Amino acid sequence: MTSKASLAFERRVACASCKGLIVEGAKKCKHCKAWQPAASARLPRTAFMITTAVISVFSVIVTTRQSRVGAAPPLTMLPTESASAGEPSPAAVGPEPEKPKPPPTPLAAKTKWTTREFKTGDAHPLDVAFSANGEFVYVSEDDATLREYRVATGELIHKATVPAKGDQIDVLFDRYVAVLRHDAMATRIPLVDTGHWDRDPILLECGSGPGDIAELPDGTVATATTAAHRVSRFGLPSGRLLSDMTLPQSTGQLFVVRAEGRPYLAAMGSVGIFAPGNAMPSRSFASQPAGAWVDLFDPEEVPFGATRRSIAVGGDPRLGAVTSNGTAIWFPDHASNRAKLLAVERQTEAKAADVGAGPIEAFLFAQDKYGITLNASASTATVVSLPVAPSDRLQVSTLVLPAVPRTGAMTPDRTTLFVALGGTEDPPRGNGVAIIAGDPPEVVTTVSTGQGSIAVAVSKDGTRAAVANYFGKTLTILE
Repeated sequence: MTSKASLAFERRVACASCKGLIVEGAKKCKHCKAWQPAASARLPRTAFMITTAVISVFSVIVTTRQSRVGAAPPLTMLPTESASAGEPSPAAVGPEPEKPKPPPTPLAAKTKWTTREFKTGDAHPLDVAFSANGEFVYVSEDDATLREYRVATGELIHKATVPAKGDQIDVLFDRYVAVLRHDAMATRIPLVDTGHWDRDPILLECGSGPGDIAELPDGTVATATTAAHRVSRFGLPSGRLLSDMTLPQSTGQLFVVRAEGRPYLAAMGSVGIFAPGNAMPSRSFASQPAGAWVDLFDPEEVPFGATRRSIAVGGDPRLGAVTSNGTAIWFPDHASNRAKLLAVERQTEAKAADVGAGPIEAFLFAQDKYGITLNASASTATVVSLPVAPSDRLQVSTLVLPAVPRTGAMTPDRTTLFVALGGTEDPPRGNGVAIIAGDPPEVVTTVSTGQGSIAVAVSKDGTRAAVANYFGKTLTILE
């Protein structure tokens, strides 16, 4: 006998003959005894629900697979795939990877330079340097400020007040900007941390007449002074004095070289009467030079400079450069109109060549194949073929410059030299920049700038140059 509970779940349908209610699926009507049609088209409710669920799951599985036919192709087809390759790899799904940008074209490879100019405010610029990424420039101005500008737009980004106006600025460890005032009254070198412009500058108590600053391989810096005759070493970021020594000469240049297989510090200066207030980038430190020397020593020695070699180098050495391997210094002697290549690796050896009148700065060119001097009195550049052996003779040629050079800047690959044509007046009144390139080197073009080209710099990647124009109160960007 059927229970009431089971009847509650039985579905009733009308008889095909008498229309009386019978159990769904019955073969014969209990009322009129008529046989019912076959129920092949219907399924029990439970079976129907199970069948529907199975079909739904199967549909989900099928639609998640990549179709080999039909109109919808894969979202992203890899170059090596075909349309019948089955499921795409994970790299084929989502946005295409960004293509790497081609490296910027170095200035040395360019045959034409574009220029633009922007104002640097109401003060006169004195020196310029690029940030590590080349997107910003630092400018020291004669109102005792250091400013940061965006190269692309000329927008002023930061401005810091420093203890004295900076005749020379140097970027150290891609972070600190050192501001040097070449004056006997100045006794400190402020360092502006470009990561924290809101902080006060770090003050290095170097002594009277800051001459130069150089970063050392161990993360410290060395400073040289002209009036105090001191060479010092400081820690960063504390600015604490670590070591100190006094030399007999006014030291105005520092070079990090390699001797005896390790880094050495070369301090170059001259003996004479210091000329205070001389802001020339050539850094003549004695009005009556009586001689010049390079003191070569290991900065890690204790005490600082305990043992050192003192090498006579002429009468009035000017700005020089170190060879790529660090074993020699190339520099001009303003007093004798000569340039020298001083080897310092194991034994001291110098080779000299006559250059144009009044050499003020020297550069190494084309993987040290050539040495170049800028000659202010002659308005020329002298190109010297440097020796590959001690017995080689130095071959000399002359390039005529369109105006009096003031200073220069070399691309990091040493293939292009930019020469600011401001002249030797202080402040400078000339304008323009001459570009030297090629093998052998030649003056390839001259570009106009603002009035009073006082300083020039090249970006670290070698794609941009900047000229500071004193009277124009502008920067000229070459790229």
